[in-house]
Amino acid sequence: MTNAQLEPEDDPVIDYEDQKRLARDGDHEERCGLAGRGDVRPEILYYLAGDPDPGVRRHIARNDSTPRHADLLLAQDDDDRVRSDVAGKIAESSLDLVGGEQDNVYRVTMQALEVLASDQLVRVRQILSDVLKESERAPRHVVERLAVDKEPSVSGPVLQYSPVLTDDFLIGILNGDAIQSALMAISRRVALGQEVADAIVETGDAEAVAELLGNESAQIREETLDRIVDQAPGQPGWHGPLVSRPSLHIDASRRIAEIVSGPLLAELKKRTDLDVETLSAIDDVIKRRLDGKDFGDIADFWGPSPQAGAPNTPSDPKWANGKSAVAQDGEDSGPMDPGWVGQEPAAPKGKESRSVKRARKLIAKGNLKEKHIAEALNDGETDFVVVATSGLAGVPEDVIRKAASLQNAKALVALAWKAGLSMRLAMRLQMNLAKIPPSGVLRATASDGYPISPEEMTWQLEFIAGMTDGS
Repeated sequence: MTNAQLEPEDDPVIDYEDQKRLARDGDHEERCGLAGRGDVRPEILYYLAGDPDPGVRRHIARNDSTPRHADLLLAQDDDDRVRSDVAGKIAESSLDLVGGEQDNVYRVTMQALEVLASDQLVRVRQILSDVLKESERAPRHVVERLAVDKEPSVSGPVLQYSPVLTDDFLIGILNGDAIQSALMAISRRVALGQEVADAIVETGDAEAVAELLGNESAQIREETLDRIVDQAPGQPGWHGPLVSRPSLHIDASRRIAEIVSGPLLAELKKRTDLDVETLSAIDDVIKRRLDGKDFGDIADFWGPSPQAGAPNTPSDPKWANGKSAVAQDGEDSGPMDPGWVGQEPAAPKGKESRSVKRARKLIAKGNLKEKHIAEALNDGETDFVVVATSGLAGVPEDVIRKAASLQNAKALVALAWKAGLSMRLAMRLQMNLAKIPPSGVLRATASDGYPISPEEMTWQLEFIAGMTDGS
């Protein structure tokens, strides 16, 4: 509330000559009283804006009747409190301006806001941000300046709430050298657009992606969600938001079920928006994971011996005694242990597993497709992936294993290229087969192409093959 609004209704009117006298010769209290009145002539208020006493200038800064040129002067005042006082008043008044660039009051108001938006005092910039953050009438160029402020308490509110910021502007921030707080604020925006969501994922910032997934109003393309799920095995912070993400398609639901913990898997099963086919696919995953050796949390959560018909447990005759009949036969029906980083995945010894036999059979008949490798990555069938990629690329299986053990991103991309696989699958080979963290993954070009030249990929193939020969 301004001083002018606090003025008593029965205050006697001060004539012009007395106003001049008080402004020039009055004591502190008299000048402060005059500076806070709403019936003082504009030229007197402008004169008091230069008063040597900051207390007087603060009254002028808060007075709605102060002429805008005086406000511009106060926006450059040496006293932090004066600038803070005038910042709130000017920001509020700018929302009610009806004039355009030809209007003198409008021009001076914008000049004052621009000065304050660049103020060295964070508090001044915070005041502007707080007042302007949610208004559709806020001046865009001022909000944009606040949005790129390096102080999170200034940029955060407008990045999260301001309706005047365009998607193109937000994408420009995301594609630049944005601080993490800015990424987080943008990820929280209501009804965030698909293009902006894509740009957030492109930053590779794990916390911002988690925030995006938790923003139920954000629009995320199906293919973008698939990319997130591709990287999710190495990002446990994404698992909870993924389980709660609205409108999950069947493949995403199944793949999420492959990686999350027992309690989250139960939450996924409880969702009421999943169709029968999707729930059936999730049940299949639960069965496989309960049969695996490395999923103690799943067994503990669902119970070691699921019984047919029990609520929220797989129902199948082969689960008698808590162990799959397939597993009892010695064939690996569950996901294989991916914990091979730093060492080569062991080659099959003795009797080949069912997944390896299936890969060789598909290769022999010429029926092996990219989708088979993608499904094997989903299911953790690493031997199938090695054998299948080897067969399509025409290189020894040891070459695939060596590239994975070394976490050589370029070599894996080259092997996928040689095998005729898409760059998207090449990214999954890096993350799911070699366990390369997201920050080290080579990504597709804007047109989903390979990011390195055929010449370099050929060299990479020769290099990794040479290492294998010498090992």
